[in-house]
Amino acid sequence: MEKILFIIDSPGDLTKEEIAGKPIWINPVLVSYGGLEKWEHELEPRQFWKDLTRLDEIPRTTMIVPDDWLRLYRKAKAEGFTHVLVHTLSSTASGICNSAFLAKRLFEDGDGIPVEVVDSRSYAFIYGRNILKCAEMAEQGVPFSQIVEHLRGLTSRNRAILWVYTLKHLKKSGRISGMRAFVGETLGLRPLLLIKDGVIAPIDKVRGDGNVIPRAAQLVKEHAVAPETQRIEILYADVPQTEIERAQNIIGEVVRPKEITLHHIGGVIAINCGPASMAACFYGEPIELG
Repeated sequence: MEKILFIIDSPGDLTKEEIAGKPIWINPVLVSYGGLEKWEHELEPRQFWKDLTRLDEIPRTTMIVPDDWLRLYRKAKAEGFTHVLVHTLSSTASGICNSAFLAKRLFEDGDGIPVEVVDSRSYAFIYGRNILKCAEMAEQGVPFSQIVEHLRGLTSRNRAILWVYTLKHLKKSGRISGMRAFVGETLGLRPLLLIKDGVIAPIDKVRGDGNVIPRAAQLVKEHAVAPETQRIEILYADVPQTEIERAQNIIGEVVRPKEITLHHIGGVIAINCGPASMAACFYGEPIELG
């Protein structure tokens, strides 16, 4: 009988409550800022968003190295697991996935249990939610090989529309130039970005905060496949509750998904995009992953 363990890195933004009672382990990234060092999954989101706003420097993250993964693989075997499925932050953004692969080779050379590593080609809860689905499948007795294939299929369909309400943090993190940030802020421009196949790329921009969510909803509708069968996840950071509710209402009216749920944005995305950000994640057409 298969006993499957799922391991995800902390940028997948799963909470302790979400993994409670499930065979899911979190391999954490270390975040350093303001003289403090904390594991990412132990950060209190709202406090961290406020810290990001007041800090002059950008917090640093320490990559998970092969030894960190190898230790967990060995622990899994010692605790009687027969299979391990690993899901990581996109390889386009970090070396975490490559570290997991290197550890897999070392582990299996020592006659370890089967380990599969799946590069999410995505960020935050966009891929975190997929591991929750896989854990549910394991509880239902679905074989390991089928779960791995299902996860690869979900990964090829991962999409999100991301938007930010200020360009100040993107300037601070070096994602855009100071001149672009100045012009954008002066004109009230708000970028909308498409997350697909590990790339976060501008897809449109609007003028004024009030126009962001309606345009985001239209983009979700354009890129989602059969949204009426989907659960759309609205991800949020340090934005007003009224804006979160507005996103629920407008996306619900425009996209008409099966369900809409809410989830916070964790450390890695907030560090790179800033705390004044939101996203809507959904499934699009399957693609050949790069």
